[in-house]
Amino acid sequence: MSNVESRGIKSDEIIRDIEDSINHVRENKYDFQVGLKDLDFDIDSEKIKILGLAIPFTSIDLAENALTEAAITPKTLIEFDNTVHQVTVFDHKPIGYSGFMDCVTHSLAITDHGLFEVGRYPAISMSEPGRYWQWFLHRRLATTKDLRQWQVENSIDSRELMERIYSALTGVED
Repeated sequence: MSNVESRGIKSDEIIRDIEDSINHVRENKYDFQVGLKDLDFDIDSEKIKILGLAIPFTSIDLAENALTEAAITPKTLIEFDNTVHQVTVFDHKPIGYSGFMDCVTHSLAITDHGLFEVGRYPAISMSEPGRYWQWFLHRRLATTKDLRQWQVENSIDSRELMERIYSALTGVED
């Protein structure tokens, strides 16, 4: 006689286990880098003209210059799984660099999904000649709930919150 116990599994237990697994993956999705398949930018045509630039940009350096001068600002980030982030505040200033010869620039963005460290770098396409500007979400630093709580506690708007977070992360006063 075996000491093995067996019991039936109810369908609601299976469904609950599957839902718990899905929720766990969703909650921890931003613990690691998440790729972006597309971005949409707000474009300040006057600044583009003043800077002597033209769209489409002929190099990534020109696009970086337009980003630094706030002639373009990310407004939508779209992940490969089609999750859409509406950008509330984007700060182009680097909070760090990584990659081979520090080719990846890391900046901060507040979206409707929280505060993110966003990376960007010049990449090479295997299917088309030339370079392209690759962006990704490096990690989530705070949830939208955390951000709202900090804003209420400190009576500040999103832009002021971003400045404080940038200073805390880099030690640089804006």
